[in-house]
Amino acid sequence: MDNIYYNGQHYDQRYSTYTHDIDFWCDLARSNGGPVLELAAGTGRLSLPIADLGIDVVGLDVAPSMVDQAVRKRGPSESPVFLVGDMRGFELERRFGLVVIACSSVCHLLSDEDALSCFAHVAAHMRPDGVFAIDVATPRHETARADGEWKDRFSYADPATGQDVRVRGRRKYDPGTRQLTDDMEYTFTEDGRTEYATRSSRMYSAEELHDLLARVGLRVEHTFGGFDGRELEANSDTQVLICSLGRVNLGS
Repeated sequence: MDNIYYNGQHYDQRYSTYTHDIDFWCDLARSNGGPVLELAAGTGRLSLPIADLGIDVVGLDVAPSMVDQAVRKRGPSESPVFLVGDMRGFELERRFGLVVIACSSVCHLLSDEDALSCFAHVAAHMRPDGVFAIDVATPRHETARADGEWKDRFSYADPATGQDVRVRGRRKYDPGTRQLTDDMEYTFTEDGRTEYATRSSRMYSAEELHDLLARVGLRVEHTFGGFDGRELEANSDTQVLICSLGRVNLGS
């Protein structure tokens, strides 16, 4: 959690234009009425606009710098409540009408064991009529650029100086483990220094998620291929799964 990728202020600058899904999540929260739990909440990109609707929100993230930035943006308000915690194992002593893992953050669960632990804790924190919702990039979309070559990726303004930070990266994919590795170089144009970060993620198809969710008693009610409700197809870039509490598959 100590590399620049998990620095909350830099993360906000990098993802400042990532807004296309906010209306979807706000509408889903509004229809459920809350309270809402967002796992891997980052700097509050979704938790804050949902709380602005007057809905009780808790945001949990494993990176302290992300939580610090979220609290800084929230200001003196009491909602959302932001907590440092691991989505693989948490105890909040309350139940939620909606639990969310957005922005492909489920891919930080690097094994079946991690995913099952996370999903079991989600189920334990849902109201009987609660909803669990995930969005995750399709494996085809995420691995398309995994050629192992260094390439210019993007740039953004350094939150401390306003000068450009230029990011290069290379992406590698291991189909045996389904793990995607992103190596990144962040070069600060102000003084020329470079910081390095590596991010590992695991690819999940909708079918794999269906199986893992069923094993902890969660049933997928709807699967979409985007935030506009379109059908999931072979060429879809995004998978959105809407789940309810179902019956545990004792044969799994």
